[in-house]
Formats: sequence, structure tokens, C-alpha cells
Amino acid sequence: MAKRVLLVLTTNDDGASATRDVAGVARAAGGTVRVMYVHPLPRPRVDRYGRIVADVDREMARLTTRALTRLEASTADVRDVPIERVVRFGRLGRELAIEAAVFRADLVALAAPPRPSLRHRLQAWYLERIALGSAVRLVVLPMPVARGERGAAETTVVAALR
Repeated sequence: MAKRVLLVLTTNDDGASATRDVAGVARAAGGTVRVMYVHPLPRPRVDRYGRIVADVDREMARLTTRALTRLEASTADVRDVPIERVVRFGRLGRELAIEAAVFRADLVALAAPPRPSLRHRLQAWYLERIALGSAVRLVVLPMPVARGERGAAETTVVAALR
């Protein structure tokens, strides 16, 4: 089972349901979860006259504070699993590869809307094949719900590790 699970959130994702799903996987394995929020490098804020109001460092500090507040809110209902929260700035593929290596993740989960689009699936394929080099398994959360013979939702089991 996955002892170290890395959940990746970007600026467009709400990680509440994905956090609960990842916490369930970590709870079953007795593992830990690291929730990583990735944001592109910010530009300096300027006023209408072109003067710098906030440089890149201040913008990064402001965005980090806002992201950590958001991560605290999305992980507030998970109490029985150790959760670490980190904020990274840069390109998603590069930051994910670095963080997966540093954290020694067994599983990487990519948060997506309840009905992931083709863009989310292609992004997951790119991240798994190119950025991670297929060294770590990547899943898109929330997982699609399997429908049984009568149309009722059934539990979906996914082999996450090789």
C-alpha cells in the first residue's frame, strides 16, 4: 500500500474531496499525506503608472499565506492521518518531480473536478510519463464511480503501486 501519498493541487482545483480520498488511502496503509499547492511564478504587481507595488518576493509571500489558508481549510476535517502542507512556485512538472523525489512518494494524486476532462487526463499522462519518468504511480482524483448492474454506485479499487 501507499505509505507516502503526495496530493497535488493547482490554482484551479478544489482539494476537499481529493484530500478525503487520499486520507482514506493513507489511513488504510498507515501512511502520511503531503498536500502540495503549485502556483506559477508570480510577476511583480505594478500600478497604473508602471511603478512596482509589490516585488516577486512579496507576491510569493502573499500567495503562500493565501494558499496555506486554503490548504488548512481543505484538510481541516481529516484528523487521524498526518498531513503536511507545502507551497511551491514554478512549472507543475518540474516542481512535482522535485517534490516526489524529496518526499519519496509512493503515490502521486492529482486533484481534478468530479468529472475530469480530457485536459486533466492528458495532464496526468504527461506528468506520469515525462515529469515523473514513470517512477511513481499517478492517479487523478476524485476517481470515477463504478456503476453496478442496477446502476448503483460500487466501490472502485485501483491498483496504485507496482
